[in-house]
Amino acid sequence: MDFEFRNGGPITEEEALAEAAALGLHVEAFDSDRTEDTELHWHEFEVNVWLISGEASYATADGTVYEAKPGCRLKAPAGWVHQELMSPTHRMVTGTNIPRAEWTEPVKKPVVELSA
Repeated sequence: MDFEFRNGGPITEEEALAEAAALGLHVEAFDSDRTEDTELHWHEFEVNVWLISGEASYATADGTVYEAKPGCRLKAPAGWVHQELMSPTHRMVTGTNIPRAEWTEPVKKPVVELSA
């Protein structure tokens, strides 16, 4: 899977859940309120994110910032190095290729682990 970020028209939670299910992903919907930037990190799973409401921002290791608005879709491969930037409360649907129960801790893996 290649990284992909695209803005689109607004999408309902039900529509996003249906799209994720059609892709065979393990899905959850939740509210996020980022009060500070995370450290650069990566995840062991592929992820698809649909932003339902609010705004969210992500930055890559090279400093590129992606501003997500309702209807945005982000697809990222396992190992994608990024950080989540301070953002007001937003609702999102996420779909992963690995069930949450199988994720290892820490979920946000330090970048140093990639070079080890």
